Amino acid sequence: MQPDKKKHLPQEMNHEQVRNLLKFVDSSQSEAVKESVFGRLGYECFHARNLDKWIGQYAGDVQAFLDYVNVDRKSRYWERLEFNADRTALVLTGKKVLGCACAFADCAEPTRSLCDYCCKSFQQELFGMLLGQKVEVEITEAYLYGDEHCSTVIRLV
Repeated sequence: MQPDKKKHLPQEMNHEQVRNLLKFVDSSQSEAVKESVFGRLGYECFHARNLDKWIGQYAGDVQAFLDYVNVDRKSRYWERLEFNADRTALVLTGKKVLGCACAFADCAEPTRSLCDYCCKSFQQELFGMLLGQKVEVEITEAYLYGDEHCSTVIRLV
């Protein structure tokens, strides 16, 4: 018998399987494990989509990015992005949303860890690169928390 010469084609990724796995991690693991797993998910989301290259075009010109959001209104998700009075934090006000931007949240009862750790990590990567320094992100409003907006405060460390 000759071996099958057809090229091996792996199964497509099963999104429901991944969502169920994330729900399992969220419901059964410690906060430290959830922070590690979901935090890495946010990091990977940012880098796998090559957003480092996109935000890199604004490196050294934060005002151009603020204009992208506030003046040009090009952001799909953000209404405003402004420094606070003493310029120690950026305040991001999200647009009104009808759902979460994350595909892993597209299910019944999505896990809040997607906001608490994944989105937080994603934004820490984005704004850390934009500002060229470490930042701490606080999610202040989120669709998964029951809010109509997804908003954050980005503190310079």
